[in-house]
Amino acid sequence: MIMKYIPESLMQEIIDKAMFVCVEDAYERTLKSEKLERKALQKMAQVHSFRMEHPHTIVPYSVPKNGHKKSMRKGVINLRRAFRWACENLDLENFDASFLRGVNGRIFPGVYEGDMAPYRDRGTTISGSSVTPPYPAKLITKEIPNFESAVRERASENPGDLLELAIYIHYHTSRMHPFYDGNGRTARIVQDAILDSTGLPPPIIEAGERETYYQLLRGADVDWKRNKNWENEDLVTPGEKLFYTFMAGKVNSSLDKLVCAIR
Repeated sequence: MIMKYIPESLMQEIIDKAMFVCVEDAYERTLKSEKLERKALQKMAQVHSFRMEHPHTIVPYSVPKNGHKKSMRKGVINLRRAFRWACENLDLENFDASFLRGVNGRIFPGVYEGDMAPYRDRGTTISGSSVTPPYPAKLITKEIPNFESAVRERASENPGDLLELAIYIHYHTSRMHPFYDGNGRTARIVQDAILDSTGLPPPIIEAGERETYYQLLRGADVDWKRNKNWENEDLVTPGEKLFYTFMAGKVNSSLDKLVCAIR
């Protein structure tokens, strides 16, 4: 199924830059600087992903006197390990939601048996949102099966398709809120693992942009509930398109950094 959530001009710009980075990788003189920049982007994405859900943490991250430094460092290390596990175990053609459980469990290592997080067994709310995530019965009997089928149907080797699929999984994991905690981090880790599989860098959503990010998610949630809700899947709502465009723009900005590192 073809998705058209990302403006064509933006998608083409991303593909052109990704191809440039891929070609330049063939030259040893540029490979080291590009790899270092890519790793720096991955680390930055994980740091901001943690800080976005912990706005009380003190800036900057590297100041030794930061009272939250220890817990923040541990949280970022857990995200890094979850990202590595996701990269090693990603299989979109045979996707099932136990993959999400494995990622979430590794964000909280040692908390769940086998590092496989259970789905929440009670209702929940999202702060500031007018849309309530699905109740457990609906989550397990309808949302998760529909989500798994949709991901497998969209599995592709095309970088543009994978970019949209990565954001699709990010959005719906956040929307469903299947776990007790760490739903946003899980969504972003899985997204970044998919992008990494196709050579695209992670989008950097800085902690200072958290309100913009959350407002875009909320707008997409409202449009999804009113107009789609697993029906009319070919419909592209304005709220969804804004969120996808924002995320794709962040990937484009990360590509700019890789291009600069190569040049």
